[in-house]
Amino acid sequence: MKLTSYLTEMSRDRYGKGITFVDIDETMFNTFAKVLVKKDDKVVRELDNQEFNSYTLKDGEKWDFGQFRDATFFRKTSIPIPQTFNRIKRMISQIKLNDSGSKIIFLTARGAFSDLAEFKRAFKDNGVTIDGKIVDVSFMPEGEKMSVDADKKRRILEYIKSGEYRRVRLIDDHKPNLKALKDIENALPKKIEDRVIAKYNLDMKTEKLPPISFYALWIDDKGNLHQV
Repeated sequence: MKLTSYLTEMSRDRYGKGITFVDIDETMFNTFAKVLVKKDDKVVRELDNQEFNSYTLKDGEKWDFGQFRDATFFRKTSIPIPQTFNRIKRMISQIKLNDSGSKIIFLTARGAFSDLAEFKRAFKDNGVTIDGKIVDVSFMPEGEKMSVDADKKRRILEYIKSGEYRRVRLIDDHKPNLKALKDIENALPKKIEDRVIAKYNLDMKTEKLPPISFYALWIDDKGNLHQV
């Protein structure tokens, strides 16, 4: 099966809805903001996106997300990754064409931006409109203490707990985040599975697909997509 087939959105009547979570930094855009680590009001570390993903605060340290929340800096300096934008635009077209009811959520480790409209313009500049319907964005909550992968796992579970979705994808450049999706797949709460079965009236004795299919898709530094 070609990898592009994992990104196909089909008719809601036949296959139900899908939800695709997409990272932003180094997945949609190459970005250059730094997260500062401060201790006693002094900067002790400057972290890029990859470093931030795996960094754990030490005693007395705290985050400074000033650059990460600067929407003007984001729009002015971020470089779009064409391969990913093209994939997402194709998915949006398929969702609209087939009226699948599916969604795309930009799932970022960043907190809410200083200017949400300016942030959205960076996407619209590249042909993707964050309309809050088909395409939306989820920011890390203010004051979050979890690691990035644990927080993304928590937010994904919040989106799928209703039983609305039969396909769940995560596109991310950071493999621990993808492992978090695999962890959900391997220990999916039964109540979520039961809600999907009930919503779509599935007969699991004859159904060929699982109630929910999970796809963990890794973006390498050249924009290529790999299933993990």
